[in-house]
Amino acid sequence: MKALVRISLLFVIVLVSLSAYLRLAHSGIGCADWPACYGRIGEPQAVTQLVSSENAYQRILAEASQPLAWATPLHRFVASVLGLLIVFLAMLSIKRNKHWLISLVLLGLTVFLALLGLKSGGLHSPAVVMGNLCGGFLMLGLLGWMLFKQSDGKREDETSPPKSILPGRFVSAAVVLLIAQILIGGLTSANFAATSCQTLPDCHGRWLPGKAVWKAMDLSINHQVTPAGQVIGGQERTDIHITHRLLGFVTTLALLLIGLMAWRANGRLRVAGTMVFLLVLMEFLIGIAAVASDLPIGLAVAHNWLAALLLLTMLKIVVLNRKPPAVR
Repeated sequence: MKALVRISLLFVIVLVSLSAYLRLAHSGIGCADWPACYGRIGEPQAVTQLVSSENAYQRILAEASQPLAWATPLHRFVASVLGLLIVFLAMLSIKRNKHWLISLVLLGLTVFLALLGLKSGGLHSPAVVMGNLCGGFLMLGLLGWMLFKQSDGKREDETSPPKSILPGRFVSAAVVLLIAQILIGGLTSANFAATSCQTLPDCHGRWLPGKAVWKAMDLSINHQVTPAGQVIGGQERTDIHITHRLLGFVTTLALLLIGLMAWRANGRLRVAGTMVFLLVLMEFLIGIAAVASDLPIGLAVAHNWLAALLLLTMLKIVVLNRKPPAVR
């Protein structure tokens, strides 16, 4: 069962990375006439009329020549295999009466994401974008938690409650901050706000977000596009970007402190603390490099991928932070 969970987790990591690539590429990041093409999610009317007059063969050739031609079928293949793995995992968990609740939640998430993938609207709907992102990261976290608990299974037989090595509430608060930062990052992407702040450390002279940030968090509003296919946006883009930066600063400090405390501990906690240091440093440098280098898509995808690894590492610390009671 542990091997099945590990394989499923690897597939989820690949799926999260592919989903981030497809979402960012469809939003225009890394396109030929960057940054003018960023946020162009609708076809210009003239292009739409031209495409409608072409025959099916010409359209197939045009689609096959696009950079996303390889990523879409690979994403579908990985998602299909992962779905089968989750079904097997749920059946095995119920049979062994172990982790069956998490397995059923994973099965429900798999069905939810499959139905969401069939929903039209794409990047026009922030709710669909956030649904995919939240569902993928939740699957990642649940599979990681299941794997880490299985690796730490010997402690489950203890009759006395385990004690915390690190301050448990502070570790939990750091995990909550990281999850909030991932969600705000998703909202930044969903509102096409990646390039709204092109100066460091301020945002074109601003340091704090305004009231328009709440508009960026409203998932009930679908994006409207211009006749040229460009998404219509306003001050909410700058505000959500600033919020992402500020929360990122607070999250970075919290994670570094957790990493330091874990590094000062012994055994596997020290390894996990070192991983937190390295991942936070890489995430910080990639964030700066993305702003300084006009946000190449490789760095944008790496930003998402490192966030996933950070979440897994913090969950590992949560599990390792519980030690068995001393034998009297």
